[in-house]
Amino acid sequence: MSEKFHYKFKVKWTAIFGVLSFGILVPTFFIPMELGSQEHFFSILIATITSAVIWEGSKFIQALMNYWFPWEKSMVKHLVYEILCIFIFSSLGLIVGILTYATWFSSSVRLTVGIVLQNIFVSFLLALLFIAFNEGAFLFSKWKLSLIEQERLRQENLIAKVESLKKQLDPHFLFNSLSVLSGVVYQDPLLADRFITKLAQVYRYVLEHNDAQRVSLNKEIIFVQAYCFLLNVRFLNKVTLSVKNINESSFVLPMSIQLLVENAVKHNRISEDHPLELTINEADGFLWIENNINRKQAEHSTGIGLKNLEARYKYVTGKSLVIEDKQTVFRVGLPLIQE
Repeated sequence: MSEKFHYKFKVKWTAIFGVLSFGILVPTFFIPMELGSQEHFFSILIATITSAVIWEGSKFIQALMNYWFPWEKSMVKHLVYEILCIFIFSSLGLIVGILTYATWFSSSVRLTVGIVLQNIFVSFLLALLFIAFNEGAFLFSKWKLSLIEQERLRQENLIAKVESLKKQLDPHFLFNSLSVLSGVVYQDPLLADRFITKLAQVYRYVLEHNDAQRVSLNKEIIFVQAYCFLLNVRFLNKVTLSVKNINESSFVLPMSIQLLVENAVKHNRISEDHPLELTINEADGFLWIENNINRKQAEHSTGIGLKNLEARYKYVTGKSLVIEDKQTVFRVGLPLIQE
């Protein structure tokens, strides 16, 4: 079922043209009477009012069908029920119009079997014409909106790529890493050697996968583990990373997990009393990246990183992130990309 029922009374020139055409043509060509007579005038009046009621009622039925049976979920049910409901409604509307005209304006008109069969045929044609016109306009409008949405997502993806590139070229991470390296190179040469190896691994991964649409989950996890090694040297082993229950054959967007780890480091205090605990696990088609919360005081977040990541996932997969901000845990679900 769609999010909400949408119906709005709105007079359009196409509706006015259709109503007047039906109201004038049907009495003039299908009902034998003297043209220009008072009887002819009242038949046009009743036919016009009847067609206006049928038109607006059919619009209401269309809105109900869009609400109960949306196109994208049940096209067959939508069409079958819409044709049936509009056919019944227009048949009843025409019968009421004929009876009203016969009762108040012309005693010569009788509701016969032939008139009923003619009414059924006209009602069926009305239902088909209404559906062809209005559903065509509705689908054309949806198509235009989808094109606009695709263009918007394309632009957001380009913006996200630019922002991602800016972050990759941002010297702050390299500056912090070199500062850490200068502190351990004389104290622990072996640790310094491993630090240099992991730092090279991180930057090699960034350069190799900068333009990739997707990357295997296994490669991304290895990259994040190398990134967390650098963080642990900086924060004196106060960052823990737990990886469990993952399908290594799945795919994610490059640097997507690293961005979430970086956000966790940016927005939380990391100390002996407040270690940062990171968990990566897979469930229900999502890769969940979770961290405990020890927020920094007066920390303000613009949310640009998550918005850019959301735009990239929406563009590539058509799916959105799942973000859960609880009292003690913050976690983000990345839609997994299958081969």
